[in-house]
This record gives sequence, structure tokens and C-alpha cells, in this order.
Amino acid sequence: MIKINKFLAASVVTLSLAACDLAPYSSIAVYADQAAKVVCDERYWVAARSGPGTEYELEHKLSNGKDITILEQTTGADGKVWYKAKYNLAANNEECVSYIRSDFVSAGTAASDNAQTGDASADTGNADAIQQNNEEQIALAAASGAYATGTITGGNVYVRNAAGTSGTTKVVSLNWNHQVDIIGETRVNGVVWYNVKGTLNGKAFTGWTISTYIKVTYNNSGDNTDFVTAMKNAGFPDSYIPNLTALHNKYPSWTFEAVNTGLNWDTVIENESVHGINLVSKNADNAKKSTENGAYNWETNKWFEYEPGWVAASKDYIAYIMDPRNFLDETNIYQFQSLVYSSSENLSGVQSIVKGTFMEGTKNYSNNGEKIDYARTFLDVAKATGVSAYHLSARVKQEQGKGTSPLISGVYSGYEGYYNFFNFSATGSTKEKIYQNGLAYAKKNGWSSRTKSISGGAEKIAKDYVNRGQNTIYFEKFNVVDSKSLYSHQYMANVTAAITEGQNLSKGYSDKNQAFVFKIPVYNNMPSSAVGFNKAGDTNNYLQALSISGVSLTPVFNGVTTSYSAVVSNAISSVTVSANAVSGNSYVSGTGNYSLAVGNNTIKINCKSQSGETRTYTITINRQTSANNTNNTASGTDVNISSDTYKIGTYITGVAPETMASSFIKNISVSASGSIKLLTESGKENTGTVATGNKVAVYDLSGNLKKTYDIVIYGDVSGDGVVNVKDSMIIRRHIIGRSTLSGAYMEAADTSKDGTINVKDSMIIRNHILGRKNIEQ
Repeated sequence: MIKINKFLAASVVTLSLAACDLAPYSSIAVYADQAAKVVCDERYWVAARSGPGTEYELEHKLSNGKDITILEQTTGADGKVWYKAKYNLAANNEECVSYIRSDFVSAGTAASDNAQTGDASADTGNADAIQQNNEEQIALAAASGAYATGTITGGNVYVRNAAGTSGTTKVVSLNWNHQVDIIGETRVNGVVWYNVKGTLNGKAFTGWTISTYIKVTYNNSGDNTDFVTAMKNAGFPDSYIPNLTALHNKYPSWTFEAVNTGLNWDTVIENESVHGINLVSKNADNAKKSTENGAYNWETNKWFEYEPGWVAASKDYIAYIMDPRNFLDETNIYQFQSLVYSSSENLSGVQSIVKGTFMEGTKNYSNNGEKIDYARTFLDVAKATGVSAYHLSARVKQEQGKGTSPLISGVYSGYEGYYNFFNFSATGSTKEKIYQNGLAYAKKNGWSSRTKSISGGAEKIAKDYVNRGQNTIYFEKFNVVDSKSLYSHQYMANVTAAITEGQNLSKGYSDKNQAFVFKIPVYNNMPSSAVGFNKAGDTNNYLQALSISGVSLTPVFNGVTTSYSAVVSNAISSVTVSANAVSGNSYVSGTGNYSLAVGNNTIKINCKSQSGETRTYTITINRQTSANNTNNTASGTDVNISSDTYKIGTYITGVAPETMASSFIKNISVSASGSIKLLTESGKENTGTVATGNKVAVYDLSGNLKKTYDIVIYGDVSGDGVVNVKDSMIIRRHIIGRSTLSGAYMEAADTSKDGTINVKDSMIIRNHILGRKNIEQ
């Protein structure tokens, strides 16, 4: 699979096939023959079109579960992401290439039984003419009573009358955090389905649901005293033990080792939440995406893409994914499986992993006469390098997909006879550069056969990961064990990569009753129970526009600012307030017509997000007592301010960083007819450090607001009153388009006072920090 690496010090985007060579991150961005499936409600079909949009010709109707191969992705005129994909027609096995909307595709995992159909009307239709063969069902377990409880981890998750999607009907639809009892399980085409029972809206139900969207907590019975004592002695906290006990009862040959990282849980999550280290698809639920500064623009409702199609994961979601207690079940636990070769590994186990891939059986290659039994090769290499054969085979399976990449063909022009099965050092701005760089690396290392490439790649994984303590898929994804490079040197950026790869590894085992060793991390000061995650929905509660008919707001509207003022003449007895939300999912209240009394009038506009959080914008409108100049009080006297220390104009400038409010106020003179206050951007009185974005509010003797002035401290772009590296970084983000400065903050960033924001302004801040030259205020 092709991955992306963006080096933050440059503006060049490079494609990468070798995540393990790149620190701190990489992620899937474009596709090289990535296997996927069509997902939709059984009653409908999904359109395959001649181009990326519903305006293009309908070429075929694809049913739920249809196997496809993603070639690339693009955004259509409708704003939707579309996949260019190839597939074979059932009628004549003809290979076709068409465009399919991404929200009807499940890529990289088993077919989902959770397709969303609410927005499907434009591109789905009747499936009356589509028939699917019944899938073979192999019973794995059954019980008269519940042997586990389950928590639903998705929205609109179907419970069906039988396991599998084909030939079954929906019983009920469940949403996040719904609790059910698990009374049995089965496997359909390699995917586990659970037999569940529960209640919904007071009515009991029984049926089958796919394991992809259910978190399992096992019930325990019998005398487990010795095992529990052993687990406590091994270093596992009490909250780990119930599920470990249940797994032990079912698989007594499994071994669980506690890896005490010695790291504080909150510190780990804070470091792993640094933007760009952990990513999710931009099409993921909003709750999974970070809305912190730099990762998200509240004013535009847009996320910064660290790689095309990939945005920063939210801290809450990272915590949920990193908490091992959420994944101690018989499928997800394989992300903790030791990557060290074990004598219990056998040929049949490797064969089950490569079954159905280009590596199944013995292959004879005409280009170099090489004959290779991949499964046996993986096992031999594992014994020689000490890296698990199961891991090596699963990793190549994930990296190479259908095995059509030029990196393993041996016939790429200029690099004939060289192979790179693990995609090491395959980076570049084009696919050709990717192939050339990856094969140059293979040539440099003498990987002149498929066997040498697999062996050499395994040696590199052993040296760079396994032998450094990153000896599970979890530790490859989250480096919390190698003290020299904590939170970096992480193999992949997709925050769920360890889970999905572990799930795929689990599917390779026809017999799980083997002597597996699982190395499970433990952190200091963890929450008392497993970290949960709620699908909150859209959290944006910002206004995009706020205006008053015929009246100018002070300051100029900015979605971040929540406090505004205006002064109107006595002749204006009413106004109309209008507002629009940034997000179409938000609800705005408080707009409309308002009658104005003489003096101050307070109007509040509320913007409530889909997730239920409300942001309040306050407007204070002062209606004058007469039709005289709006800057006059009732007595006709102006309220003016002046200063011998500061410059008073569009902004108040000349204020040194770290000036205290009391000192600042002393240097402002007010005419006898008024008073002033120093306010924060939100409108609260500031008695601490003066900062960019603060306001000087001018009042008449009756306490009516007359004017406001924004304060600018050049170099204080963050609005905290000091000048430091943080301000330089904010300017840099503005320059490269990650975020946008406006108003007083944009003025503060123009430290050179030349009317533009560029690297020169950042350098002026740097010289100020180093004590070379203070910024001229």
C-alpha cells in the first residue's frame, strides 16, 4: 500500500511506501491495488459510474459485499470522495473500472454490516435483480446462557435473524454504547458474528451482529484464584484481569505478559496527541477528529490534512484506542502478540495467513527462474532472524495486497532482478520515484531475489523494531517502550492500524489453541476502568457571520470573538440581528428584531452544536439619548482617551510585552466625563497581563459604553501577553495556510510593520526571544 510522508520543514509532499524508515509518521493516502468491499443495505445496490459524480453515466449496479480493488481516489464536483476501482462482473468475469462513492466502500477490513443509507438516495437503488449466494456458516460456539456482554461501538449497527449479510433480514438497529448479552458465536467467510440478545425500547430481541462493531466483556465462572493471583504478580492492574481470566478459561495455552512502561498515562496521551502523529480518515466521525488549534479551523469547519485524506485524531479517540483494556478479546488481542519467533509457530499457521493471496502455494517465476514456497520461506526466515513468521507474512500481505507492485515484480526498468517486499525507503513525489527509490534501496542491500528481500526485510524489522522493544504491532504503532525515541519511530500513522492489522492476523489462525504470547502494556496512573469513547457528532458551535442591520460591530466580526458592541443614534429604535453558523448541523437562536431602549441593550445569540455544546455571542448596543453625535453623552460632551505612553488609533499600540493591567491603566487618560476598563477578548475585566486582543472599553458617567479599542502587542500573536516560540509557530502556520490570522492578531504578527506576514516577522520574534533585539512596539 502506498503511504505518505510530509516533512514539516518543507513544502514538498512526498509519497512513501516505507513507513518504517520514516519518523515520526506515515499513512495511507493513495492506493496500490487495495482490496475492499461494497457496503450498503441489502435492499439496495450501489452505482458504479463512468466518472466521480452522479452526473456521470451509470455503468453497473454493485451489490453489498461485492469485492473491488481501489486504484485511486478523487473528490467529485459534489464534494464527495470517490474511489476509482476495478472489479469483475459475475456474469462473464469481465474486469471493469468505474467510480464508486467512498461512503459505500469498506477498505482494508471485513465488509461492514453498518452501511449508512441516509444519504444514499442519489446513488443507490432497488436490488430486486441482484442475488447473492448463501455463505457457508461454521459454528464455533454456542451456549444456553450469556457467556459475555457486548457494547455496541458504532451507529446503526444491524442485528440480523441469522449470521451474515446474505439471505438474512434486519431484526433491530443499535447505536453506540447499547448493551447486549452474547449467547453464541459463529464465523461467516472468516468473520466472527455474535449471537446476541437484549432489549430496545422495552422490547426484547435476539439475533446476530458482526464482531466489527461490538466490544466484548467476558463473564467468568469457576475457581480462577491461582490465575488471578498470577496475573496480579505479573503486574496487571485489577481492571485488566476479568477479560484476561475469561480468555485464559477459553484458551489455557495462551500466556499474558505485563509490559510495565513506567510512563504516566496522561503524559503518554498528551505526547501521542501531538498533531500529525496519529491520524484518522477525514471522512471519520467528527468525534474521532481533533478540533484543537492547528488541526482544525473552527471558523471554516475544515480540518488540516497532514496527508491527503488524513487528519489529526482527537485526544479522546487516541486514549480509547491506546487503552489495552478495550481490546482484550480473542480477536483484538492479536495487536499485542509477541513478534518474536516462537517454536509453536508452524507451517500450517503461515499457510492460513497467506491463503488466497499471491503467496499461496509454491510459485515458479520465469523472469529469474526462482521457485519459492512463501509460507515455508517465512518460517525459515523467522527461525533465522527471530521475528515471528506470522507477523512477517501478515505484514507482507498488508503491504503488497494482490502482489502486482513493481517493487516485487523483478522487471522494473533499470532495476531488473531486485525486490522490496516490505517497501523500505520507497519515497518520492511520483509513483515512478517511489518505485525507483524503493528498488534502489533493494539494490543497495543486494536483494536480488524474492527470498533475499524477505530475509533482508525481516532482519531490518528485527534490528529497527523487535530488538528495540517494539516487539508487538501495538508497540510498532505506539512507541512507549524505546526510551531513546518515545512517541516517534512509529511504523504507521493511522491510529487504528495496530487494531486492524491484529484483526487480520487473527483471521489467519484456524486454530487459536496455540501457545501464543501476548505482551500487554501497563501505564502508571491509568483510569480505574477502560477509557470509553462516545460518538458525539459535530462539535462545531461557531458562527460564520453575525450582523446588525445598518450598524457596524466593534470589533469586526470574527467567529472566535464572542463579545461585541455598537453605538446607535437615538433615531434608531430597533434593529434586526442576523447570524449564520459555520456548520450546517448547528442550531442558531436569538436572531430577529429587537426594540432598543435608551442606554445599553444586551442581545445574546446562541449557537448550539450537534453534540449539544452552546457558544454564546453577546452584543451590547448603546442607544443615545438624543439625535446628536453618537460619540456624545447626554450633556453633549465627548468621552475621549489619550496617552503619552501608547499610540491610540485603529489599535492601541506601544504596549510592551508582559505589561500588567494596573500599570497600563495608569498610562491612559480619560476626559472628565467618562471612565475606562481593560477587558479580555470575551468581555471580562482583565486585572492581569495585558495581551493582544484585549480591549479598552470607554464609558460615559452613566456607565453607557461609548467606544472600544483593540490592543496590539507586536509579536504577541497568541494573545497571552508574552512573546515566545509559540507566537513564531502561529505565524508559520498562517504562512503555510494551516490557520488564518485576522484583526488584532494579524496586526500583532506584522512585527516588521510592512503590511505583510512572512518569514521575516518570524525571524524578528526569534531575535527578540534570543535577546538580540527587542521588537519595536
